[in-house]
Amino acid sequence: MKRSDLREWLSAAAVVLGLVFVGYELRQNTQTQRVTATQTLAAEYADALEVMAYEGEAACIYVLGINGIANLDDAERLRFFVIMFEIFRVAEQLEYHASVGFVEPRVWRGFERQLTEIVSLPGVQEWWALRRHWFSDEFQTFMDSTIAAGPTVAPQT
Repeated sequence: MKRSDLREWLSAAAVVLGLVFVGYELRQNTQTQRVTATQTLAAEYADALEVMAYEGEAACIYVLGINGIANLDDAERLRFFVIMFEIFRVAEQLEYHASVGFVEPRVWRGFERQLTEIVSLPGVQEWWALRRHWFSDEFQTFMDSTIAAGPTVAPQT
């Protein structure tokens, strides 16, 4: 084998090894981004729910609202709509990131089950019918199919 052939072969091997390394690094970076996105969105969802854990009035409004919007006066209705908006805005982001592979599938499955139960509540379905247009077409389709497929849950106390 000539020296020039050997050099070409070694150069080609070095390029291939470099590409393998770059592919490995990209895979690691993607995994890191997926974990980070999952953690960030889970924290945002927890923050959206936290108000009900620490503010008794918000918890009461939530319980009244999920049983039907008619149970709320005007001020309570406004607060209920804000609570739902916060929950659903984070849900929209979670669904989007899950659809492009940036949320861990097992985390998404658990969240999706919880969301399915939430949207089966009568007052949440009423809110969704009034405010679905605030969300992307894709999320509207996802939520509509989730509502259609899921059972309606009896009023909560």
